[in-house]
Amino acid sequence: MSILDAGAVLEGKYEIVRLLGSGGMGDVYLARHLHLDETRVIKLLRADIAADEASQKRFLREARLATQIKHSNVAILHDCSRLPEGGFFMVWEHVEGNALSERLKESGRLPMGDALDLGIQALRGLEAIHSIGVIHRDVAPDNLMTFTNPRGDLRLKIIDLGLARTLAPDAGQEEVTKVGTFMGKLRYCSPEQAQMSEGAVLDRRTDLYSLGVVLYEMISGEAPFEGRGPAVVYKRVSEDPIPLARRVDGLNVPGAVSNVVMRAVARDREDRYPDAVSFIEALDQARSSLSEVATRKIAVAAAAGGGSREGSGVGSGDSPRGAAGGDPGSLSRSGELTREERQSLLAQIDRAAEKVKQGTLVFNRAQEALDAGRLSEARSLIERLEKVSPGSPSLAQMRQALEEAESSASAETRLQELEDMLTRYIKNKQKPLAKLALDSLLDLAPTHPRRSDFESWVELMDEEKEQDERVAKALAAGREALAAGADRKVRRQLDTLRKLHPETAEAFAAEVEAERSQAAAGVEMDELNEAFEADLEKGDLKSAARRLDALEGKVSRLTLDGHRDRLAAEHRRGEREEAESAAAAKLNERLGVRDWAGAREVVRELADAYPESERAREMAEDVGQREGAAQKRAAVEDGERQIESLIAAGDTDQARLALKVLLQMDPENPHRLQLQRQIDALDG
Repeated sequence: MSILDAGAVLEGKYEIVRLLGSGGMGDVYLARHLHLDETRVIKLLRADIAADEASQKRFLREARLATQIKHSNVAILHDCSRLPEGGFFMVWEHVEGNALSERLKESGRLPMGDALDLGIQALRGLEAIHSIGVIHRDVAPDNLMTFTNPRGDLRLKIIDLGLARTLAPDAGQEEVTKVGTFMGKLRYCSPEQAQMSEGAVLDRRTDLYSLGVVLYEMISGEAPFEGRGPAVVYKRVSEDPIPLARRVDGLNVPGAVSNVVMRAVARDREDRYPDAVSFIEALDQARSSLSEVATRKIAVAAAAGGGSREGSGVGSGDSPRGAAGGDPGSLSRSGELTREERQSLLAQIDRAAEKVKQGTLVFNRAQEALDAGRLSEARSLIERLEKVSPGSPSLAQMRQALEEAESSASAETRLQELEDMLTRYIKNKQKPLAKLALDSLLDLAPTHPRRSDFESWVELMDEEKEQDERVAKALAAGREALAAGADRKVRRQLDTLRKLHPETAEAFAAEVEAERSQAAAGVEMDELNEAFEADLEKGDLKSAARRLDALEGKVSRLTLDGHRDRLAAEHRRGEREEAESAAAAKLNERLGVRDWAGAREVVRELADAYPESERAREMAEDVGQREGAAQKRAAVEDGERQIESLIAAGDTDQARLALKVLLQMDPENPHRLQLQRQIDALDG
């Protein structure tokens, strides 16, 4: 039974139920834990890429990162192991529900309350991921699982950390992307992720942007940009998103909600929320404002309904508000205006006239700003006028003129940004991105005056790439020959470079010259070093000192200090040898007269002056041995004399005992037989 078949068991406990899907890294299976009787999700690194070291590293990195995250809004990793044939698999929590993408596909968009609740839950999960120094880099509806808990609440969990990456630099963490490409889904990637280049750094705000796009889609059912495919990527780099409140006709989005979402999807990441917590707080406040607005509407409606009366009027017995001074526009009982009512009405007319006058001034200022191209100022003034007279035909015409001017200005800005982007990609020799940028540029301006130039440059990039490869190959071969000392091959590669790329040839020629100068200096330095060693060996310390002066500035300070230490050591060695010779002469004089104390003093002075002297230690041993031998001879001679005295006195027993002691000190004493016969003669 294959490991991919239903019913297969991994490690004796995970039974494969069925294949759920396949991705770029591996296959995903539904499995059952045989012992716990719970469903799990098995993510298996596919066999065709399991042998790739980079893929294995990325797969295992996902596992290591996932084990550090413990949060209710992030799927739990239960296990990770290796298959007998060498592949890897992970065991994830099984979320019984649907991906957010499926929910959006079915309903188009979500109720406002559900969208905000799911957004906050997703942000809490992202905060848990970010808190361990990791960014997800693939926040999209496919990776957000939704489900209903036992209480009936709509819940969300983030899944799939396959593209996650630590924020701290890590030399052991091998990136699988290349310059000019990015990881993640085009529809949800951030502007900085879309234009990743060598040396660029992503941070947690790229995830917040992606979630902002998801939230935008949950609320409106549409993406923040028009269009499909790769061209949309360049829109998010060169254009601001379509305001959420204007994305779909008839869609009522409260200003508080729109402001939060639009900040999240700001093109410049410095304008976005700095972290998930700030995003959560803003979204939570917007959600609270929805409840407050609903409460106020209900209260106002109730108050309006409670204040209405049927049959009210003069004949009803109720006093008109005008008679009481409450409504200055109402007539008195006689049908004529009172003095107070007349004054109030005139004041209203004056205020209305002043309002019209001010409105005319604002209108004129708005028209002037629009004519001068100060579009931001014109928009602000028009919005002020719309609050006063929203149905004015003149204002509607001005609004239309403003939108046309803004559209034109936006198109010019987008055009310039696309030109800059295309130029940068051409300069960096990133043809796929340059081709996409050119397509986007021509979509916006099919008759662009530099169209033929741009198209020619893009087409020439392949030739330039081949040229660069030939230059790089010749340069590498030249450097290899230079390192090997093959001068003829160096010249040949230098000639090739002059034909292919004169600037590179000039730089390589300077490199060759520097290498040769360094080699010549190295030869001179080697010769000086060898001469220095020879001087030391033959003891010519003065000449060695001159060599050392010549090496100043040509070798490292460490090498120079080492040579100086050796020269100083040779000087000391010579001084020590002279001192040892002088001490040896003095020692012989002291030993000749058996002046043991004087001999020891000579040795001590030498040892104190030169502790490293082996000769001093040898002299000390020699003095000790000689003094001991002299003391032994004196003791033997004294013993012989004592025996002879005892024999002369006829004391046989004491004489035998003294002889025995003598032989213990000097077993080979030359007089032992003679002394023994003399003692034996006393007994006879």
